[in-house]
Amino acid sequence: MLLDRLLKLPPRTSHAVRHRDVRMTMRDGVSLLGDVYLPAEPSGQPTVLLRSPYGRGSVFGLMAQAFANRGYATVIQSCRGTFGSEGRFHPFFQESADGIDTVAWIENQPWFAGRLGLYGGSYMGQVQWAMAAELDDRLSAMAMSVTTSDFQEAIHDGGGFRLQDLLVWAYLLEHQEPSHRLRNAVRERLFGDPLKRYYAQLPVHTIDVDALGRRVDFWRDWATGNPQDQRWAPIRFTGTIDRIKTPVSMVTGWSDFLFAYQMRDFQALRANGCTARITVGPWTHSSIGMIGESLRDALQWFDIHLKGARPAHAKELDRVKFWLNGPNNWREADAWPPTDTKTTQLALSADGRLAEGHIETGLRSFTYDPTDPTPSLAGPMLANSKGRGDVRALCARSDVLSFDGPVLEQALDLIGDVCVTLTTSSSSPHHDLFVCLCDVDPRGRTINITDAYVRLRPSPSPAASFRTTVLKGSPVAWQVPRGHRLRLLVSGGSFPRFARNLGVDENNGSGVAMTPVEITLHCAEHNGCLLSVLTSAKSTAAETA
Repeated sequence: MLLDRLLKLPPRTSHAVRHRDVRMTMRDGVSLLGDVYLPAEPSGQPTVLLRSPYGRGSVFGLMAQAFANRGYATVIQSCRGTFGSEGRFHPFFQESADGIDTVAWIENQPWFAGRLGLYGGSYMGQVQWAMAAELDDRLSAMAMSVTTSDFQEAIHDGGGFRLQDLLVWAYLLEHQEPSHRLRNAVRERLFGDPLKRYYAQLPVHTIDVDALGRRVDFWRDWATGNPQDQRWAPIRFTGTIDRIKTPVSMVTGWSDFLFAYQMRDFQALRANGCTARITVGPWTHSSIGMIGESLRDALQWFDIHLKGARPAHAKELDRVKFWLNGPNNWREADAWPPTDTKTTQLALSADGRLAEGHIETGLRSFTYDPTDPTPSLAGPMLANSKGRGDVRALCARSDVLSFDGPVLEQALDLIGDVCVTLTTSSSSPHHDLFVCLCDVDPRGRTINITDAYVRLRPSPSPAASFRTTVLKGSPVAWQVPRGHRLRLLVSGGSFPRFARNLGVDENNGSGVAMTPVEITLHCAEHNGCLLSVLTSAKSTAAETA
């Protein structure tokens, strides 16, 4: 009952009996364990399935109970190789076959009434993508949060390697037994990030031994893997979205590190005629607010699509609901980006301005040194409980370029997508680019709004003296107040959020040699550097007199 009040869940309507450690046999003979919640007298209730690598207790068991206490037969299963389930845990690669086999097991149970919903977030959302296209009309509804159909892209975000978040996640998996949870929570509270001293260790692929206490095969595969390799194909489900017709409801947060990918999935579902909606709130990946919204959203969605409840209004089935940062209120739109927006382009001027009109042409250069990498101070990270923060310290670094827009005479609503086009040359083709769009107040406080990162490799045209790169930031809904200004920061990395580029022609996961790289921005009228952002059609920006 305490969880119900904390998460503002609807009233309970039933009482369920928990059947622990139920064995479910997969096609290869491996037994996976699950807990099954059934009414005392099953009588045609719909079923909800959760598949988890994090166990069936604590918050995940409470999630299962939340559905069971509201009239759903509920199955929560431990993924292969976790919490009593047999086999070896091979993240992401095992979930398609196991998920399909688990659904077949459910369909053979006497209490199954023919209506099935899938629920879960993050990894528990990926397991839905892994089986959804194959299940087709055997599914009645899906509800997922802070997840993506393509975790390979998240692992190798921008073509690099998402070092900090993945090491934190691997550490969580290694220390998630109940006997370690309290001890680790106290240790982190007293001493901070327990992995901080390992991020700079080289080579990256062997950090596992010191940080995790043993060799971890998937860590080594991820750290040294080529993002373009076809071996990742079995865990990339973006290509199956057009086969999904099951109604899908999504919940995510502006500061979730998977948000941009989830919004893309939503847009793909809608483009293919699927009934889909999304809610984007002021949340990080695992905030209590996100968890509560995800459960409330799923209960409403399943009541409609599994129990036949009438939606409050037609827009409940196809809409975008989003939190506008600044005014801090909810808005709704029919699509993303909203139709009442316009594209604004600001050019990067050689004199450090972000300008809509005339710019000063020229060059601006900086040197990225992997022995002193540009730090990540804030941003959408699994390991960051806030997401937003003051990044003004970056502006004082010699390896960061700043471009400032005019002071705003009236508030400016940035609602939509952001991309930055940079024309650059460099002393080495092996380097990264990182950009961060910020809201700067009159006191100099510099809050990150959105950012983007890309790893560059030798150009297909090695004779070219410069190259043009488009960096796509996460979508935004942010009001820049009157008296503030926009600032764009450009650097060669964001460490340890992304593993640093070593600047040499070798695998950045297994290499140890490093060299600084000089990066030059070409600011020109027509083929230089641009910031493109969708803004509210009602907003204007102007310089004060």
